[in-house]
Amino acid sequence: MFRLRKRVFRIFLISLLGCTPDKPANPAKPGPKTVQIEAETGILSGVEVTKSTAGFSGTGYVTGFDDATDKLTLTFEATAGLYELAIGYASPSGDKGVDFQVNDEKASGTLKQNTGFGLAKTGIFQLQPGQNTITIFRGWGYFSIDYLQLTPTTVALPAKPPKTLADPQATASTRALFAYLVDQYGSKVLSGQQDEVEYILEKTGKEPAIGAFDLIDYSPSRVQNGATPQRSSEACIAWARKGEGRGIVSLLWHWNAPTDLIDQAPDKLWWSGFYTKATTFDLATALADRNSERYQLLLRDIDTIAGELKKFQAVDIPVLWRPLHEASGGWFWWGAKGAGPFKELWKLLYDRLTNHHQLHNLIWVYTGTDSINPDWYPGDACVDVVGLDSYADPTATLSGNWANAQALFNGKKLVTLSETGNLPHPDKVRAFGSWWSWFSVWTGADYIKKQPVDQLKAVYTDKDVITRDELPNWRLSNPSGAKMATER
Repeated sequence: MFRLRKRVFRIFLISLLGCTPDKPANPAKPGPKTVQIEAETGILSGVEVTKSTAGFSGTGYVTGFDDATDKLTLTFEATAGLYELAIGYASPSGDKGVDFQVNDEKASGTLKQNTGFGLAKTGIFQLQPGQNTITIFRGWGYFSIDYLQLTPTTVALPAKPPKTLADPQATASTRALFAYLVDQYGSKVLSGQQDEVEYILEKTGKEPAIGAFDLIDYSPSRVQNGATPQRSSEACIAWARKGEGRGIVSLLWHWNAPTDLIDQAPDKLWWSGFYTKATTFDLATALADRNSERYQLLLRDIDTIAGELKKFQAVDIPVLWRPLHEASGGWFWWGAKGAGPFKELWKLLYDRLTNHHQLHNLIWVYTGTDSINPDWYPGDACVDVVGLDSYADPTATLSGNWANAQALFNGKKLVTLSETGNLPHPDKVRAFGSWWSWFSVWTGADYIKKQPVDQLKAVYTDKDVITRDELPNWRLSNPSGAKMATER
């Protein structure tokens, strides 16, 4: 009787609470799950399903990405959230670039050469609730797609590198600037602009924190042909020193080949002499014989540029020094003979400027293309910052580019967007955790002047983008991490 009363009371209590004894009152909603989509289930345009190579997933794979219009479209259901996209693929004939689109966002990645099938991580993307679409385009072509895998993920802040420069004799101001950059890394992005700093001021009422300029016209083979700098070193110094003198300078050098310029119309004239196509200068041959005329011309050119850099050191202006950029692309002569000669030239340049010329105001920025190929990296002993030069679609988040760089350099080097064809989107920087140390938009009508003015203003007034007027006296930053006496 007592047991019966207990049972009746329990049933009464359950009915009163409106639940059953075997189910929780508020069941948890299922979270995002890994999604795998077989390529052969998609809509094919100019491509085909085959089974000729063993080791594929599902019932086949898609190949035939040969023509510009070839593509594969995959539609699938997913729970809203951030996902890491990986592509199952085969690329037996070398590394291949792949272009793709996730819903409205365009992106690209690299499929490394492999035998059989492999998996390439291409970045983090925001999926919407319900139906989503991913389209694979030809890119470089001559690869096969097996499947797509989307894994739920979260983003993490980048680990800060040590506040230590490659040059142990770096000046106090140079060390302080680097310490300031490290302090901001992961929470703020410094604004930068190639050449057209005045345009930014005109359109936004603000100036970039970093003015990026080019020593191109100081190359002796350009001077010999009558070139004069559009913005002299003295003008760059004046920009940095005006007001409270807190402007940060970045310099690159489109190094016109020392000699052997083709100088023929239409696209090989002397002023294009930094391009591989416009010169027959052979870097590997020049480096092989230190007594040769061409090796001595390399030194002559380096010594000339050292003279310009000394002007900055003389007035205590550190320089974000970005020479020999985009070498792995092969389109500049310093990358035309492969990674070995390039790295030898980088180390020669570092030694000549740092030790021979005693230039200690340089923060050395190694720049890849839209990714970093570790085979081309000169080494930690002569690099302070790693940069990407990316001219991606305006919709791209660059999450894959960021992730690939972090896989190599997280906690070791600052990673920056050293050149970009489009303004970064601060909301996407926050959402995807891609906290570039700084960005610098390229100059001209096709780049900075093509950006919508309202977007330009939005970026330059964003709470996480540092402009020149927001720079502190970064010379007080302490490389040790402790406050300096003048700050207390």
